[in-house]
Amino acid sequence: MTTTLRPAGPGRDGVYSICANGRSVGGVHLTPLGPWGTGTGWILHIQVLPSRRRRGHGCVAMLAAEEIMRGRRCTRMAAAVPEGNRAATGLVSALGYAPDSTRLVAPVRATGLPHGVRMMDTDEREAWCAAELHRCAATLRAAGWSEPAARARAHARLDHPTAPAPYTLGDGAAVWVAHGVVLALTARNPEAAATLLRAAGHVTATQGLPELAIDLPDEARTPEFTKVLTGARFVPRTRYWGKPIL
Repeated sequence: MTTTLRPAGPGRDGVYSICANGRSVGGVHLTPLGPWGTGTGWILHIQVLPSRRRRGHGCVAMLAAEEIMRGRRCTRMAAAVPEGNRAATGLVSALGYAPDSTRLVAPVRATGLPHGVRMMDTDEREAWCAAELHRCAATLRAAGWSEPAARARAHARLDHPTAPAPYTLGDGAAVWVAHGVVLALTARNPEAAATLLRAAGHVTATQGLPELAIDLPDEARTPEFTKVLTGARFVPRTRYWGKPIL
């Protein structure tokens, strides 16, 4: 039996049908554009018909997806797996993807900015963002990312010149939130982190959004910060996996 990917049709860029002997048995959605910057291809969604599962279609489709992304000059792949999806987790793990980070979400409401929190001025913003950009890229390089890939991911995360300025407690403690997502958070201690997350929740709620999201790298999953997130009612929604495809 031959499993192939075929473009789904005009107007559906990145969407492919998974075909077995010419017959559609599922689909996959790919993009070279994502939150990790240029050079990383994303598998946003993959699905195989229940009656056709456990026959290797998903595995072959994932490998074919990697070839497509190589052809679009990607050197890494990433996959977004819904929390608790054991079948998808097993598939990406078997294909050599490593866990990278988790997106957590929490409900928000407008309660006012916590005492002591204020918006950064222009000079503070430029200095803080430059330091965060350097720190983020250095962390990725230490985790095995190439210099170009680390720089691209750091810029994708932190290069948002039109976004509202970060909020700060002073002394380097700050949170940057845009479109309901925490772009960066630096805090001296768990208490400062909790305060800044409350500020981010308030800002998000005043924008009419129902929830706040944060992408937590695996290396940042400390017991202290996990306790802060639990106290703020964050729950995991999506697990991100990645691997190089040089």
